[in-house]
Amino acid sequence: MKAYEAIAQSLMAESVTDFFGLMGDGNMWLWGALCRNASVKAYSARHESMAVSMADGYARTTGKVGVAMVTCGPGLTQCGTSLIAAYRGRVPLVLIAGEIPQGAKNKTQLMDQRRFTEASYARFHTVTSLDNMAEEIAEAFYAARVHRIPIVLNLPMDLQEASLDWDYEYRPSTQFLPPRAESPSPDLLAPVIDKLIAAERPVIIAGRGAIAARAKDAIIELADRVGALLATSLQGKGYFAGHHWDIGIAGAFASAPTERLLADADFVLGVGAELGYYTTEGGLLFPSAEVARIDIKAAPEEIGVIPGLYVQGDARKTVTAINEALAARQVRKEGLRTTATRAVLDEPPYSFEPPADGLDPRALARNLGAALPKGVLLTCGAGHFFSWIGMYTPLPESAEIQYSYQFGAVGQGIGVAIGTGAGNPGRQHVAVEGDGSLMFNLQELETIVRHRMQMVLVVWNDAGYGAEVHKLVAKGFDEKLAQWESPDFVALAKAFGGDGVKLSSASDIGGAIAEGLRKGGLYLIDARVSPTTPTDPFAKVHFGRESHAPLLRPVA
Repeated sequence: MKAYEAIAQSLMAESVTDFFGLMGDGNMWLWGALCRNASVKAYSARHESMAVSMADGYARTTGKVGVAMVTCGPGLTQCGTSLIAAYRGRVPLVLIAGEIPQGAKNKTQLMDQRRFTEASYARFHTVTSLDNMAEEIAEAFYAARVHRIPIVLNLPMDLQEASLDWDYEYRPSTQFLPPRAESPSPDLLAPVIDKLIAAERPVIIAGRGAIAARAKDAIIELADRVGALLATSLQGKGYFAGHHWDIGIAGAFASAPTERLLADADFVLGVGAELGYYTTEGGLLFPSAEVARIDIKAAPEEIGVIPGLYVQGDARKTVTAINEALAARQVRKEGLRTTATRAVLDEPPYSFEPPADGLDPRALARNLGAALPKGVLLTCGAGHFFSWIGMYTPLPESAEIQYSYQFGAVGQGIGVAIGTGAGNPGRQHVAVEGDGSLMFNLQELETIVRHRMQMVLVVWNDAGYGAEVHKLVAKGFDEKLAQWESPDFVALAKAFGGDGVKLSSASDIGGAIAEGLRKGGLYLIDARVSPTTPTDPFAKVHFGRESHAPLLRPVA
């Protein structure tokens, strides 16, 4: 048995059924060995950074370890931004990279791969010998699973082609995973329970951890008991949609009514939500509130902008334990669920003047939400435009939304979308990406077509880098420095083998999405929005305008 065949066997023992990569001298034999097994599917990207982004999106939506594979040297250096994005998103990911052997005469692609990996916020694990290979591969996957970070698994090319003259045995990392501390002791919960009992204006903010733990019903029961309003982080968008006391997203994408109510909160409980800089607006969103967090991690990674109580535990089990303790003490309060709060929530939305230089982004975002089918997978890129999706696009029942904003890097969205789509075969998929962001990695449209994936791709096209345009205008500079004449994105999609349509009206988005879902494959919708209309957060921060963002409600 060749070492690359043993490595392939190890990956399959780690439950790898899909991987993403770009083939080269440093990985081609391993790639070929994996693809001999019909249960393993390879997604061949057109750029190494997008292979890592695909594995990132795949891991987020499936809960599995995302696996990417690249060649040595430049194959690895192309991946830096995507590795940092995965680190920021706490994504369990293993990037397998070949390595030029030390002492090789051809040093063209030789580099210090450890230093680059660590500079990209990933951990570096290398296979040092055939004798240690099984244990070292397992350690790499173990680190990815336990620490939820990207790992670069370094495979020297000469070692890959060596022969094993013994029976290869591999014990997967899953056999060594310790049990999680999911149910905190009553002593650890007591301070949080006391704060909930004492609070007069409580708010609960749920995030991705609450969704993963399926804690919704338990959180609603707790909120009903203590009179708390229900909010979410951006990644929890739509989790409480339709609830009478849902106030939507907390943070930079909060509605105007949500901001007013959070300003009066005296206690905020985060459940599976980081309560980081953007979710708390730098700690200014609820300035009078004490804070507590429930999270599966042992401890916060830093003190952060709003330090407070912290309890390690599974979101659903921990909230259920709190409910039982409060029920035993017969706690039932009005809290913030007052007629005054109701009046704020029921205020009619502000009427914005529609722009005359392109599609109205607010109307487009609302109509997009109305057009999404139940259970849809929605993947959203990053840039000025994604505020419109966060603040104006209601999600239908059982929808899942994934974002690519974790490192604040444009250009990641299309790769993440391919990964989320690969992790949800057969599920209807709509993705939204900005025009400037898409042009970073336009070549991956061909990847979608080649792998016969279904994706309706809405290009939010303001013919420029919207964030930079509005910042330039705010400071009195020429906005044309960050604008261009838009290419014909529909023609480009067709050139790659897809199809699409250019919208003439924001009201046409529903029909376009329905047509794209009906046709299957790649269907690109070119939505040319007003380039002069800033999002509500940009208008507030850069132009000093009062926020009138409406409270988002489900589509009737």
